[in-house]
Amino acid sequence: MDAILIISLLVFGVVTSAVIASNGSNGNKNSANWYVAPNGSNSNPCSETSPCATPDHAFNLASAGETVQVGAGTYDYGGGAARFTKSGTAGNYVTVACAIRGACKIQNSVTGNRTVVLLEGSYITFDGFDVTNTSSSGNNLGVYVTTSFVNITRNTVHHIETDCGYMGGGGIVVAGTGKANYGLHNITIDSNLIYDINYRGGKPTCGTSTVQSDGILVETSGNRNSITNNIVYNTSGGWGILVGNNHSGGPPSIPTVISNNTVFSSSGGIIVTDSGTYVMNNIVLSNGMTTGRCGMNAPPGASIKYANNNIFGNAGGAYCIEWSQPGDQSVHSNDISVDPSLGTTFVNWQANGSGDYHQKTGSPTIDAGSSIGTPPTHDFDGNPRPQSVRYDIGAYERN
Repeated sequence: MDAILIISLLVFGVVTSAVIASNGSNGNKNSANWYVAPNGSNSNPCSETSPCATPDHAFNLASAGETVQVGAGTYDYGGGAARFTKSGTAGNYVTVACAIRGACKIQNSVTGNRTVVLLEGSYITFDGFDVTNTSSSGNNLGVYVTTSFVNITRNTVHHIETDCGYMGGGGIVVAGTGKANYGLHNITIDSNLIYDINYRGGKPTCGTSTVQSDGILVETSGNRNSITNNIVYNTSGGWGILVGNNHSGGPPSIPTVISNNTVFSSSGGIIVTDSGTYVMNNIVLSNGMTTGRCGMNAPPGASIKYANNNIFGNAGGAYCIEWSQPGDQSVHSNDISVDPSLGTTFVNWQANGSGDYHQKTGSPTIDAGSSIGTPPTHDFDGNPRPQSVRYDIGAYERN
């Protein structure tokens, strides 16, 4: 049995659990090998008693299978990016993790088409950070991934302003464009909170014609990609989640899984471009706020495996095919469609992100999910899935 450390912290005004696993699928060791603290120095040996000053410096000293533990505080990179370039090996990931989920802020103040965090190594895990940009002019990317075999888990990415242009950008972005497919694969984006992407002062900042400026943008057709348990809201210009690349010449042989995400109050819900993708157990509510886009979108001819989603109140309807005919606007037979304002679904529904999105007792999302397409084995809080015979819908599993 792998050892775990459980730490309590506040998320959405309620206590949840931060779980730091050891010797898991990414090969972490039982304790950290390198340490970082805000009062450290990069001239130090990065030990527990003599820590380094910046997370990427210690990370790039680590070897395969080692872990960098980052202490609570703010790590300001000014006019540059935090660049994580070291690679691990199969079964021995290099991990950088905040000691307390969400308590380690990585920020910069760059403007233009720039980024806050660059993940440039393979077989790596980036876990538990708060990522933001502090410039009012904004930048293009929160977390940018250029390699395969990358885990992005339990982070908060917020207040990212893009240029609202065609090349795209957003909260968590995997390298690619609408016309090029880099085939990146084995990327896990799990249990992240993403909000206020092109959304400042309570208002959208991208226009209605913006196509690709998203909460999560995974524009690749590589194998074994997984987007699970994420909560995305207040994303203007594009979509809460965009996955796939229909310029790839064919779908991946091992398709992407998009499961148990909660997406609301964005310009669009979830858009998928590759056939074979599993899209199940998601909550997609009240999207299309500036663009009239729908909850679920796919291009003409794409065969998507939808199952057991909760879709309601999206301005463009439940399902659509944006680039040709209106498409299927009905709710599929294995879905549910529940108005969150009825008060039956969440502990406290608030469309602006200030609520508590755990299931209320008796919620229609409990035991309403599907087990197809290998849904996640845990929820946003780290609790095991399923708690009963069937999976729940959304980012949280009933306790």
